[in-house]
Amino acid sequence: MKCFVCNGEMRPFMEKNFGMKNLDTCEYVRCENCGLVIAKTLYEMPHSTWEALNHECHAAYQNTDALDIDPRWLERLKAQANVLTELINIGVLEKSARAVDYGAGDGKLSAFVAQNGWLKKFDAYMARPNENYLSAEELKPRSFDFVITCSVFEHLLGAADVEKIFALLKPDGVAAIHTLICEEVPRDSNWFYLQPVHCTFWTNAAMKKIFTQYNFKACAYHVESRLWFMFRDAAKVSLPQDFIVSDDFVDYWKVKPYR
Repeated sequence: MKCFVCNGEMRPFMEKNFGMKNLDTCEYVRCENCGLVIAKTLYEMPHSTWEALNHECHAAYQNTDALDIDPRWLERLKAQANVLTELINIGVLEKSARAVDYGAGDGKLSAFVAQNGWLKKFDAYMARPNENYLSAEELKPRSFDFVITCSVFEHLLGAADVEKIFALLKPDGVAAIHTLICEEVPRDSNWFYLQPVHCTFWTNAAMKKIFTQYNFKACAYHVESRLWFMFRDAAKVSLPQDFIVSDDFVDYWKVKPYR
């Protein structure tokens, strides 16, 4: 099996027993080159089973404010909304921009952004009727100035899913990502991030490859909100001092704990 990021060989890494109806034991493999780890069992799972597993897990996750897996979830969402509002106010993100939260869940981030309605919502599993979610047909390639994904990249199943997101951007568009990106994925079946529907575990080396592949020219990381902003037009990168800025992917998380 080849790594979809760098074409390196994927080797057996570890297993975890979940004992669930749709997921018993999950096998993980690791790229010997960039360190990307994927849940091979989830990648090879029938689509109908994958959808059932997603609905079960996400319904429980999104409807809970006090979470064992991520107790700062709501606090972080508010920090992310604050930084988006700040970037709109200083002109890094335009008020007239076409912007979408891809994988918006129950829509909290969009609701928290001060310019309510600026950030449109899309979710393949949790779109709520009568709440102005975009349909899949409205996600036209190269039609968005700004695309944000929060806690989505760990759910992607390979290159085609990554392409769906970045293909939405205009040639000078800006992407923002929140996920866990670490120097090295721990070989530990008790690691908190090994959740039933987490199928792709990103390393700094793997994300650097993606950054280059999709023609980004500058990157900024905001620690409080745990957001990476990736720019195709480096001229747009005029940011406050609480951002870490680089002309390459910002590999911020080097040492454990990665949370």
